[in-house]
Amino acid sequence: MENFETDVRRVEEEHPVYLLLIKSAVLLFWPVLLLAMGWPAWQLWKAGQGFWLMLLLPAGLLASDFTSGLFHWFFDNYGSPQTPVFGPTIELFRVHHVLPQDICNSNFTFTVGHVCVWIVPLVSLLLPLFWGAPLLYSAWLVFVASSSFFLVMTNQFHKWAHQSTPANWVQWLQARHLVLNHSHHQVHHTAPFESSILRTELMRQWPRKHVTLGRQGGI
Repeated sequence: MENFETDVRRVEEEHPVYLLLIKSAVLLFWPVLLLAMGWPAWQLWKAGQGFWLMLLLPAGLLASDFTSGLFHWFFDNYGSPQTPVFGPTIELFRVHHVLPQDICNSNFTFTVGHVCVWIVPLVSLLLPLFWGAPLLYSAWLVFVASSSFFLVMTNQFHKWAHQSTPANWVQWLQARHLVLNHSHHQVHHTAPFESSILRTELMRQWPRKHVTLGRQGGI
């Protein structure tokens, strides 16, 4: 793990345009999610296919958990801040291991905003394809919307795992391993930083433990 300066400045503190982008993305995410989730779900329900919702919503949760865990594991263990394109993102992940409690200083907008910046345009591009499409597309869009919601919330789950006294209802979720809890996540903050990455703990048997490629080298 590289050594970083302890006086870390978040990029949004230095760039007003990016700050506006993050805030706008968080505000837009909720109506976009409502359109991507609500209308297709209603179409499924009207067609007598509402039972699919019971499968699509948890499937989205598991897909988002796997995706976020995969990215987290990769950026923690491969490449460096000098890696082309992904270097700045890798640096953010590595800095977190130097200053793990810094995430608790972020409000909700800053905690989830970086993900919203990517999710909002991607999901928005899918929405026009929904109208007039077969019912199968409605099911797929509900799955995408569910995955997007949990991807956006993944850093909030992460933040709760670092808080000493989260809200009682959050502790209830953590105690039932529905979201990441503090003791489980602390394992991840022990070298080589390759376990206990997933945010919901629903897939603890993370296959990356079998990966034996070199870690933290340059790409």
